[in-house]
Amino acid sequence: MIREAIIAKYVKGKDVLDVGGVGQNAQYDLWSEIKPWCKTLVGIDIVPSVHKGIVCGNMENYSFGRQFDCVLLGDVLEHVDNQGLFLDNIRTHLKPQGFLIVTTPNAKWPTVFMPTNKTHTLWHDKSTLTHILQRHGFTIVEFKYYYGNKLTYNIVVRPLVARQAMLAVCQIAKS
Repeated sequence: MIREAIIAKYVKGKDVLDVGGVGQNAQYDLWSEIKPWCKTLVGIDIVPSVHKGIVCGNMENYSFGRQFDCVLLGDVLEHVDNQGLFLDNIRTHLKPQGFLIVTTPNAKWPTVFMPTNKTHTLWHDKSTLTHILQRHGFTIVEFKYYYGNKLTYNIVVRPLVARQAMLAVCQIAKS
């Protein structure tokens, strides 16, 4: 998948914070997939986890007391109550040359008309995602649309989901 290939570039051999990894299922278990690539992997979610290394807490105000080379938000931002507070706190946990990787559904893709996940608080398109990231001190260094988080799509469905999701790799903006 495009998403995993891009994430792999940035997490290999790095100290990584994965935010929101618990809410995944067997088809979408990014935690298990990236763990072997990382030097260290720590996680946080608002629900308890069976994975060792994921603490239960809210990243809007939680402090790890350390910084990471990479912070990963795998389809998390759209679930957060206060996205600005959340991004500000993530920035404090990111090393100066580190990377924030955000994946999120694309609000301007036709699938937005389908029933949405009831835990979503706000959907983004490329413009609003760019704006909120810039507003909270991040610059996008790589951006891709991709076809979502299932391992495979049949040939009929593939064109319908081609730009269903977005991935933004960011760094802290230079002052």
